[in-house]
Amino acid sequence: MSAPTSRTDKGTRGFDLDLHVTFTRLLPEAQARAALLALPGFTVDLYRPHPNPTGQSPTGQTPPALEEAPGVPSARLTGPLTDPDAVRAGLAALLGGDARYVEVGLRGFLRSAQGQTEWMPWRRNVVLPRADVARVTFEESLRFVLE
Repeated sequence: MSAPTSRTDKGTRGFDLDLHVTFTRLLPEAQARAALLALPGFTVDLYRPHPNPTGQSPTGQTPPALEEAPGVPSARLTGPLTDPDAVRAGLAALLGGDARYVEVGLRGFLRSAQGQTEWMPWRRNVVLPRADVARVTFEESLRFVLE
């Protein structure tokens, strides 16, 4: 019988595609999700504005139960990059439709043993016209902004 050993593995390091889409207007959730189908296979987080950002009612009293905001202004997609050409095609479809601008790149991360993910800062940003999707490369820590 072997003695138990202590593991010092603190988590997993690597690079994932990190993509932020800002829509031209607030979209209903179903329409936002439908627009993002141009980029299948990624984890999608829909961002919504807080209905009461200051946390107070106009009268200064504790606010009643907060209702969800009426639409989705932006979204974040993350996951492993498997097909760069398919991602470029999805970006072109988004920019030809409901997207105002898109930020995309391979971003470094450190995932703890508990599952928390810390994202590393971008090394460099490259701003391109929205029609130049073909110039997007997927280099580690390089973010492209297509507007």
